[in-house]
Amino acid sequence: MFEDDKVLVFKVGQEEYGIHINQVVSIERMQEINSYPNRPPHVLGVMTVRDVVIPVIDMRTALTEEAFSPTETARTIVIQVTDHEIGLVVDAATDVITIPANTIQHPNLLAEKDISYLKGIAKLDERLIILLDIEKLLETTTNLDELKEIKNKL
Repeated sequence: MFEDDKVLVFKVGQEEYGIHINQVVSIERMQEINSYPNRPPHVLGVMTVRDVVIPVIDMRTALTEEAFSPTETARTIVIQVTDHEIGLVVDAATDVITIPANTIQHPNLLAEKDISYLKGIAKLDERLIILLDIEKLLETTTNLDELKEIKNKL
């Protein structure tokens, strides 16, 4: 999936993550997010992008269990997952790069939680970029079907 492919690199805290560029619809500046009751902690609410209401996920909470705190560089990455758009709030969207297949390593990690969404870690010069299967991550951390239904409920 990531072999010699382009990825969008974003930051959450000090870590850099990459998702396949084909899943990215747009990168938006932070805007008002409308909350709704009984949502998981990492779901911030919903926002409107080009007249489409989309659910918004806090990637800091989803990946690190720390709460998001808005900054000037924070962005919402709008992705397409099985015919639905979902917003991912990140600390910064930094660049689009090509990841050579020979830079990807698959370390044996000891983890208490399911980390099947981790595709590998790319080592590029002094950078380590954690490559994510974003659909698997959302399935692991969120009820993906529930996210898809949010738009229909509003």
